[in-house]
Amino acid sequence: MRKAPQRLSERLQFDLNPTTFKELLRDLLFREAGKPYFRRFAIPRRHRLFGAWRALSAYRVERQLLPVGGRDTDCLIQQFFTTHGRLRAEFQAGGMPVSAIRVLRQHCPPPPATLEQIQVLECTLGNQQGYSVMLSGGPAPPPPPSASE
Repeated sequence: MRKAPQRLSERLQFDLNPTTFKELLRDLLFREAGKPYFRRFAIPRRHRLFGAWRALSAYRVERQLLPVGGRDTDCLIQQFFTTHGRLRAEFQAGGMPVSAIRVLRQHCPPPPATLEQIQVLECTLGNQQGYSVMLSGGPAPPPPPSASE
C-alpha cells in the first residue's frame, strides 16, 4: 500500500545572485554526495504523458552544471536552465541537507516558522542574470514515541 504524499503547506520564493546560487549547488551536489538526502533531481518533461517531471541522476546534474575541473561554470549553469527551464530537488523524509540550509540562511530572507523542514527546492533562471529559488515544505514531523512510554 502506498503512503499518501505529504502535503507541502508552506512556500518561500526568493532570488539569488549567480555566486550564491553556485555555492548552493556545490553544497547540494558535492558536500552531500553519497548521503541519503535526495529522493530525486528532476527536470520538466516536454510531453506530460509520463508525468510532469523527468528524473535525473545526481551524477548527470553534476556533470551538466558543475563538472569537476570545469571552466566557465556560470555559462554551463545558464545553458542548463535555458535548455531545461527548471531543476527540482526533492528530499527524503528528513528534509533538505543541513549545509545547504546554512547557505540559504546566510543569503536569504528568514523562512516562516511553519517552514521547518524543506522537502522540495525548485530553481529557475531569473532576471538580471540571477536565479529564482522556491522552497516548499512544512512543519517538522513529531518525534517518534520513546520506548519507555
